[in-house]
Amino acid sequence: MRRPELDAMLRHAASGYPFEACGVLVGTDAADHRRVLEVIPVVNRETESPRVRYQIAPEDLIRIQREARDRGREILGYFHSHPDHPPRPSETDRRIAAEGLSDGVVHVVVATQAEGASAARAWVFRDALQGFAEEPLEID
Repeated sequence: MRRPELDAMLRHAASGYPFEACGVLVGTDAADHRRVLEVIPVVNRETESPRVRYQIAPEDLIRIQREARDRGREILGYFHSHPDHPPRPSETDRRIAAEGLSDGVVHVVVATQAEGASAARAWVFRDALQGFAEEPLEID
């Protein structure tokens, strides 16, 4: 990921505080190298517990997927913030990933506080048994 994309993700995550903010990571996936080329912020559609959960609307995902495909790119994963918590997947994140089609998907979690975003870490969901494994988040 390039620095401008990381900065955009951190800004969006901080802007949602004290609620979770979220978005989509778009780029290319060639052999053993994923490259995030776009960070697309979306509105957190979670209405019951937005401080501890996020939801990306299906219509947002469909639109982003179509636009990415038109540019020869694909959805690589998602990002969301954890207000006042560390940048690692929660048990809720693991459970929701296990219920969906998340095997091999990148999830970046951003720690946010009232002062802003403080850290981002990347994770890949392996499967329901293995859960998340941390991945290097390389910034150019």
